[in-house]
Amino acid sequence: MSIFFKLVKALIASVEPTKQEKRVNKIFYRVMGVIAVFGIMLPMAFLVGVIIYVLTTQLLKLGSGQNAAELFLQIVNVFSFVFGLNVIFSVFYFSGDIENLLPLPLKPYQIIGSKFTAALISESIMEFIIIIAVFAGYIIAAELPFYTWLIAVFGMLTLPVVPLAYCSVICMLIMLITGFIRNKDTVNKITGFLVFAVILGIALLVSRIGGLDTDHLVTAISDPNNLLLSILNVVFPHVHFLVNSMICNTAVNLLYYIGINGLAVAVFMVIAQAVYFDTAAGVSKSAVARRKSLEKSVSKVRTRRPSVTYLKKEFRLLFRTPAYFMNCILINLIWPLFLYLIYVLQGKTNFLDAFIYGIHHGSEEHVLLYILGVSALSVLVTAANSIASSALTREGSHFAFMKYIPLSYMAQINIKALVSIIISGVGMILYVIAASLYLQIGIKLMIFCCIVSLLSVTFTSYFGIFMDSVNPKLVWDSELNALRGNYNIFFNMAAAILLEGLTCTGAYLLFRFTEIGSLIIILGLLVFLMLLTAGSYLLCRFKATENIDKLSI
Repeated sequence: MSIFFKLVKALIASVEPTKQEKRVNKIFYRVMGVIAVFGIMLPMAFLVGVIIYVLTTQLLKLGSGQNAAELFLQIVNVFSFVFGLNVIFSVFYFSGDIENLLPLPLKPYQIIGSKFTAALISESIMEFIIIIAVFAGYIIAAELPFYTWLIAVFGMLTLPVVPLAYCSVICMLIMLITGFIRNKDTVNKITGFLVFAVILGIALLVSRIGGLDTDHLVTAISDPNNLLLSILNVVFPHVHFLVNSMICNTAVNLLYYIGINGLAVAVFMVIAQAVYFDTAAGVSKSAVARRKSLEKSVSKVRTRRPSVTYLKKEFRLLFRTPAYFMNCILINLIWPLFLYLIYVLQGKTNFLDAFIYGIHHGSEEHVLLYILGVSALSVLVTAANSIASSALTREGSHFAFMKYIPLSYMAQINIKALVSIIISGVGMILYVIAASLYLQIGIKLMIFCCIVSLLSVTFTSYFGIFMDSVNPKLVWDSELNALRGNYNIFFNMAAAILLEGLTCTGAYLLFRFTEIGSLIIILGLLVFLMLLTAGSYLLCRFKATENIDKLSI
């Protein structure tokens, strides 16, 4: 067991920032950690808990109090499985430690077991928070006894085991019986398509059933013949037993839950012992062929202006690297689907209809909310796609390249920011134009909204690059780990959301509780965004360039 724990510790450390990286600025990490907790984690947990509490309170009257928590946990399992495929493929087969681990006198189950545990711990932090929030809402609404909190904590730590075990078995069997998956690019393309398909499928399904207002949702969840819940309980049977174990005198259900988890782990460990070495060795051999192919293409390189070449290099890196494309580019294409889901989920009581009605009739409050929403969404999308906040981290072991090319640090930062502004800004402006035409808000207001969106994107882009310059994660063994192990992405998102949230909330409160007109507030927002943009640019010019100059690898 000592070997197992040492391997787990080493594998987690390989994804986390190194001691040297953490030592660079302890105060920075502590402050940003607090912002992340209060800017993202706690608000998300609170929202999930409230939703489960409200649904459970109404479902208790119909005798199906546990159904809301059960369905939500099943949905978490589905997303854990979908996103886990890419993670498991990367951790099991395409991480840089494979060549070091395979020659060691270790059994396959030791290597695969430690990799599985490290992936479970590293990838499930936010999932743990959501799971415990679901349990909290359920326990409080159902007024369950104190001991159920112990079951909730145990469930929080172990619920993702079964979906990740499924991912592990599927990955190893695919690598065993197919010959076309021999590189991480293919895997990332497949999993990226799967994620997009799942989200699109959910949107189409909800649209087809005509939306789910609160009454409709409660009725659907309480239905004993709920087809979706029945299917998910067959695919992930452990959830049903875990939730039932919290009701009363159902220790047997908890034993069933533990047994299912143990069986899932045992099956995938047996398969790993039998096939892992053979499948992993095949991947190592294919890497040589790819390197030879790369060497043949060197002769095609042509000389261009440094700035143009650097810009093309940044675009090609993002679009041609599937891990970056899926995590940095794809989100700009799929977020409208989430907005569509929010719209149709309201059903007959759709609050957005009242908002649209107010826009059409020139309501100052609704116009202000629309402009604030454009700014908030522009900041959120730009921060979430991490194009800017991983700009330096993506350089990795090639970071020294930035120090020797004929471009100043600020010129390189400007190009990296321009890439983020083009990808995030152009997409946002197109969506803003489409929404403005649909809402019939007028050309002048539409142009103003585009300016607000572009300023919000620009501010977030420069601020993200500054955040990454403070302590970029330059040591990583795969492109996916460059994003997974980079705390700056999460910190930048938390800081941007918190700042934008305070800005929009302050602007709206000024409108509601003072006599300041909406036009003055809107112009004030524009000026404030200009100041934020100028401030983030100056941070990059004076501090980010200094940080880059001090960095070494």
